[in-house]
Amino acid sequence: MSATVRATIIVLACAVIAGAASPRTRTVQDARPAEPVGIADEAIERGRLLASTACAGCHATGTTGESPMAAATSLREIVHRYPLDQLEEAFAEGLVTAHPAMPQYIFRASEIDDLIAYLETLKAER
Repeated sequence: MSATVRATIIVLACAVIAGAASPRTRTVQDARPAEPVGIADEAIERGRLLASTACAGCHATGTTGESPMAAATSLREIVHRYPLDQLEEAFAEGLVTAHPAMPQYIFRASEIDDLIAYLETLKAER
């Protein structure tokens, strides 16, 4: 048996022994890095703050309450009328609506991510 074959067998044997000594079975999920704690929460909070500054003048932005402008649908209703991916696209391209009181907003990509993270929480509330 050649030295290379012997070395390969030793490496494989060590790997098998190390795996057998493991206290639990490893899964594919174990190989994925964990999301840093708080990153999602921070995005949600930034999205909530963005909604409260850019949208709350007309729309109800929380889980309860009426919109300040009667014709403006609450965000918690909007997320059930439209798929979030369509809203994401509209935020990127600039919101255009049928009523003239709606200002045109164009959000940066990071703002859209944060806003969608917040809107996901509103969608989950129902």
